[in-house]
Amino acid sequence: MSDPANPVPTRCKGPTLSDYTPYMDDDQRCFDARPDVLTFESEPLAADLTVGGPITARLMVSTTGTDADFVVKLIDVYPAATPDDPRRPDTSVHMAGYQQLVRGEIMRGRFRRSFSAPEPFVPNRVTEVDVRMPDVLHTFGKGHRIMVQVQSSWFPMFDRNPQTYTPNIYRAPASAFARATARVWVSRNGASAVEMPEIRRQPHTKR
Repeated sequence: MSDPANPVPTRCKGPTLSDYTPYMDDDQRCFDARPDVLTFESEPLAADLTVGGPITARLMVSTTGTDADFVVKLIDVYPAATPDDPRRPDTSVHMAGYQQLVRGEIMRGRFRRSFSAPEPFVPNRVTEVDVRMPDVLHTFGKGHRIMVQVQSSWFPMFDRNPQTYTPNIYRAPASAFARATARVWVSRNGASAVEMPEIRRQPHTKR
C-alpha cells in the first residue's frame, strides 16, 4: 500500500557510513519494517560475487491507481558477525547486519514506454516497467546477502506521485493524491527479475 501522505523517506534517521550522500553506502535497515517497501533477499553467498556494468530491473507490476512510481534498490547485506571498522573506534555505525545501498533508481511509471508520450496505467492490469540503474562495480562478499527493495516513493529526493493520473503532477490538486496498492508479480507467466552482469576472474597461468 503506497500512501502519498506517508512516503518512504530517502534516508534512515540513524548514522550511516556517509553522512552526506545517499548513494552507494547508506544503511537501509530502517526500511525493513515498512509495509510499503517490498523486500527480496538471497541466501548467504557461498563465494564472492563481483558485478560490473549496467543493472536493469525488469518488473511486472500492477496498481490499483492510474499512475505510479517504482523505485528499485540493490543492497549488500553484511553478515551478523561483521565487526565494526577498527579505524573508526568512535563510530556509532555498527556493521553487523549493515544493509549497504549499492545502487538505486526511480522510474516514473507514466513514462514506462516513452518519455515523450506519457500514459496512465490501467488499474489492476499487469504491465512491464523497466528500471535502469547506473553502472556499478561492486563485490558482494562471501557470506553476504543480495537484497532488492521495491517501493513507490523516495521522498524528498523525488517528489510524490499523486497516483491518480494528471497531465502535470507538479500542479496536481490535493484531491488527486490517493492511496494505491502496487503489486510486483513473480509468477511463472509474469516473472520480475534484476539483471546484473557478473565479472569472473580469469585463472592465472604461468608462462
